[in-house]
Amino acid sequence: MTDRPNVLFVMTDQHRGDAIGADPACPTDDDGYSIVHTPNVDQLVGDGALFSRAYTPAPSSIPARRCLWTGQTPATNGCTNWTTDDWEFENPLPRLLRDAGYQTRLTGKTHSLPQRNHFGFEQMELHAGLTDPDDYSEWIEGRSDGEYGEISHGIGRNSWDPRPSHLDEHEHPTNWTTNRALEFFETRDPTRPFFHCVSYVRPHQPFDPPQRYWDMYAERDLPTPYEGEWSEDTYREYVPDYPKTSAWCADLSPTTIRRARTGYYGSITHVDHQVNRLLRKLSRIGELADTLVVFASDHGDMLGDHLLWRKTYAYEGSARVPLVVRFPDEMAVERGRVVDRPVGLEDLMPTFLDAAGVDIPDTVEGRSLLTLVTGDSDDPDWRDCYHGEHGPIYHDENATQYLVGERYKYVWNPVTDDELLFDVRADPGEEVDLSDDSEYDETVESFRERLVERLADHPEGYSDGEALQPRGADRPSA
Repeated sequence: MTDRPNVLFVMTDQHRGDAIGADPACPTDDDGYSIVHTPNVDQLVGDGALFSRAYTPAPSSIPARRCLWTGQTPATNGCTNWTTDDWEFENPLPRLLRDAGYQTRLTGKTHSLPQRNHFGFEQMELHAGLTDPDDYSEWIEGRSDGEYGEISHGIGRNSWDPRPSHLDEHEHPTNWTTNRALEFFETRDPTRPFFHCVSYVRPHQPFDPPQRYWDMYAERDLPTPYEGEWSEDTYREYVPDYPKTSAWCADLSPTTIRRARTGYYGSITHVDHQVNRLLRKLSRIGELADTLVVFASDHGDMLGDHLLWRKTYAYEGSARVPLVVRFPDEMAVERGRVVDRPVGLEDLMPTFLDAAGVDIPDTVEGRSLLTLVTGDSDDPDWRDCYHGEHGPIYHDENATQYLVGERYKYVWNPVTDDELLFDVRADPGEEVDLSDDSEYDETVESFRERLVERLADHPEGYSDGEALQPRGADRPSA
């Protein structure tokens, strides 16, 4: 027992914000009940808070996770697109906590470069879900004598084509990640508080939950994709006649889309049940009461909304993420709250440091979420809008900058100079673009001016301080 809280940080990959049952925008059945079954994550809200306007600063794994571990924006930490080779940080979160006396451990996915870069974690058990060997791939190869592995079923790691896993449930990487995490709780140093990041690769593709979890959704009426009239004008030209299974833009059959969502939601419920194993273990060893539990994801998945798949977009399916926090018993906060202020992944690092009583370095740009739960959630000093971005990927015109507040989202394409405006409170599926409606001219202009100011010192030169500066399709990549 220590006088500082433990931290269990559960992270998923490519998990939409509306894909937990407690989220206000989660799709419902005819009786009004949430379709996505996540009772264990949902219950955390009762002892904590749900942040319903949580966003990723860059909607793909590497830049999002860099922001999370540094508390910085993509432009500051030098990664406004999918990848960069530089993973040397001045003040990464796990190193600061380690230096402050925490036992730091990561189980699962890092997406750091190179793959075994610990950047401050003392211990690591790796399931990267990539092409290079990791601890899980070596384990399953030994278990099968080399006869099968994680994706021997033939489904690619970025494929919209789903199927139930060929693996026994106890061989699935989601279970493996949990088992390695439970081993840490049994063998950790009891004289130090822990910071344990349990990072699941799922629900990222392949959409391959164990058969039991596939069956939970296979016969249910699942939501169909959102379809905005604006998306026909924006993306129809990119729809291929014969899409690859890794296609970012595709007009797939209703049956295929429904099966993809079956695999996706099944993967989420599978993770949720594994979260229960983690919580039960902490309870049995008498540590749950003293543990800050945070559940979040790096970005979402479009799942066919607006003809789009995968991530990197400003739209809700890609950019908004689940964020649930359960507070230690002794923390003086109001519990069971839904906080609808705009927050982002760079706010997690100062939150963890704040809870641990560790000084937040000047390099951190995010703000502690505890500000919104220990005092007034209407704190006028909190940001009134959140900024996210992603450089061109999949196609040289596929880039985005966005600002989102509690009601409206403004999206600007820095290559094509196109603008969109959505009322995400009334239209969470973003099916109606308001940017050409004269009633919203002042709203568009206000957001545009904010983005001009925000991007004034951006390394890509998107603003001269007076106006936005589109760079065209020949712009250099990030």
